[in-house]
Amino acid sequence: MLVGDGPLAERLALGLRHEGTTVAVVSSAACRFTDEADVAGAIASARASIGGVDLVVHAWVAPSLVAPHAFVDLDEAVWAAGCERTLEVAWWVARAVAAPLTAASGALVFVVPTIGLSGGAEFSMLAAAAEGVRALAKSCGRQWGASGVTVNTIAAAPHHWVGDEAGAALTRSVSLSTPALGGPGDAAADLAPLVELLATPGAHFVTAGTVVADGGTWMGL
Repeated sequence: MLVGDGPLAERLALGLRHEGTTVAVVSSAACRFTDEADVAGAIASARASIGGVDLVVHAWVAPSLVAPHAFVDLDEAVWAAGCERTLEVAWWVARAVAAPLTAASGALVFVVPTIGLSGGAEFSMLAAAAEGVRALAKSCGRQWGASGVTVNTIAAAPHHWVGDEAGAALTRSVSLSTPALGGPGDAAADLAPLVELLATPGAHFVTAGTVVADGGTWMGL
């Protein structure tokens, strides 16, 4: 199951299907992401449509987070509608999938931008939400390990959220060199196989961790 909207979610779903995974997508077409009951209902419907779930990928952020803004111009309502809502949805998703993933000894993977690790000029809400989601993933991983559920985070290049131009500017702010592997990568070809790997028995001993998959730009962990 994949929770998300936009090009990143579309490419991740494409890549996971290419890996042989049956994917049900929970997007704004089926869920308003406004309250926990709405999210839980959409997840239950998606789970029923594919006959169960052993992998959940969460990549949803509020739309306002992917637009540039001056931090000093943000008011409380904008922050709550963007940053806080993104964190709430991640929490609601984790609560909704806890029981089915425990039954399946499954995996939950959060996908966030690397600017949660480094900060990002004009994208402070996206950076703050990304780091908050990463903290949630670590806590879930610690608590659910005894139930056989792994919870990890993939930190990917910001390009997948904010586009190539803004992503390149954010990358230049943390690195003077080009990515070691030449670019930010493609969600279908480069991120989806890693998501799939984290859900396999071979990765059963990896939990509460962050895997940086940005082509070799951010190397601060």
